[in-house]
Amino acid sequence: MSEQPRPGEPGEEPSEALGEDFDFDAAFQREFGPKPPVRSVLVAPVADAGKLAEVCTLAGVRAHVVPVRGLGCVLVTHDPATGEDDVRSLSAVLRQVELLLLTVREESIDGQSWTAGERGPDPRPGLLLSVWPDQVQQLVLGRLDPAEAAGAAQGGEGSRAGAFWRLFRRDDGRGSGRDEA
Repeated sequence: MSEQPRPGEPGEEPSEALGEDFDFDAAFQREFGPKPPVRSVLVAPVADAGKLAEVCTLAGVRAHVVPVRGLGCVLVTHDPATGEDDVRSLSAVLRQVELLLLTVREESIDGQSWTAGERGPDPRPGLLLSVWPDQVQQLVLGRLDPAEAAGAAQGGEGSRAGAFWRLFRRDDGRGSGRDEA
């Protein structure tokens, strides 16, 4: 008496083992395609983390903003999947500044440059990380929690209208000549 082949054994048709509705393309993409980002980090040559956090709020970018001496600020987005949208929005507001996006995946780090809402040439992340301060590498690799970094600010929280007025109020100790509430 002949025994029927079991699923996965030679002699069985692949469609019988996997079912008729199995999507080979989706399975291939999950297994061998690009993996979702683990972390998205933006680098901006802006010295004031507090002001940059306010600009992030205006641009709708949710990120921790960490000042890095000699470089500017490093932003670690709350949602790694929104990194490219975040850098596009922020670069549209900070039109004169070149922003760099580092997208960290399981096995790689990709880089993008953005100016005035437009993507520019892709930088080499390894080269940049080798010359930037160690604190940047720690943030990119997730070894430093951006919420606990010295001088960190939170961007993207609160009202956009409030962020607009806080961004432009004078806080240099001289006052604006008007009472501020």
